[in-house]
Amino acid sequence: MINIAYYPGCSLHAMAHEYDISTRLVCERLGLQLQELSDWNCCGATAAHSLDHQLSIGLSSLNLALVDAMQLHRVTTPCAGCFSRLKTAAAELKKDNQAAKIEKMTGMALTGARLVEVAHLLQVMVEDIGIDVIKEQVVKPLTGLKLAAYYGCLITRPRTIVQFDDPEQPSSMDWLLQSLGAETVNWSHKAECCGGGFAASQTDIVVDLGGQVLEAARQAGANAIVVACPMCQANLDTRQKAIEVDRGTAYNLPIIYFTQLLGLALGFSAQQLGLNRLLTKPFALLSALNLA
Repeated sequence: MINIAYYPGCSLHAMAHEYDISTRLVCERLGLQLQELSDWNCCGATAAHSLDHQLSIGLSSLNLALVDAMQLHRVTTPCAGCFSRLKTAAAELKKDNQAAKIEKMTGMALTGARLVEVAHLLQVMVEDIGIDVIKEQVVKPLTGLKLAAYYGCLITRPRTIVQFDDPEQPSSMDWLLQSLGAETVNWSHKAECCGGGFAASQTDIVVDLGGQVLEAARQAGANAIVVACPMCQANLDTRQKAIEVDRGTAYNLPIIYFTQLLGLALGFSAQQLGLNRLLTKPFALLSALNLA
């Protein structure tokens, strides 16, 4: 059993609840004991760090301090945005002058927080549990699925801070999906931006960038896109109809969390994993392959 602190973030307690549900199910099955931070606060993703860098570092530093108070030294999060902010804060706290500023701002001693390691859930799956161990647990291979593994722009960047996978041609999610019996496509947009935080303020940007992602996946022959970020999932799923109108193309590409597909392969039902909460329904695809 591996014990690790768990930071769900705002999205996984709301619009991406299915990501949280599927994460908890697969982690328990694979022997990863998640200990959710008590009274965690927003990480400062999107708005805070664009307006006040120090404030955003302070917000995430408070969460790292909570991990230290739990007497744990590693924290994981499934959200790419949360991962980016927590990882950035961890890097900033290692600078003595920056740590002193954050301690003054928060009124907390952050000595222990400076030692906390941050890892995205995908990284924990690949590096801590291991592809071979996961493959041994598969009871329902995802044979017939042709998937576009979509990493987005935050999980692997910037390289100097994240230090996980290749920032331009990542492969960890591909390996994971292949271990489940699925095929992954070679495509051009696996690490391109979906429009991120412009989802509400400038939807035309999301329609444009999201459309490029959907088109690239379609041209590569994928029958679904797999994500590890609630913002990517929301942008590609909720805006898919608008993208289809804008481009005059019917995509009908389900946007599925990697934990949901992992859960299917481990034997959980589509209902248990919250696949019914996705707007672009995957059931016709999964049923045709006897996977749901």
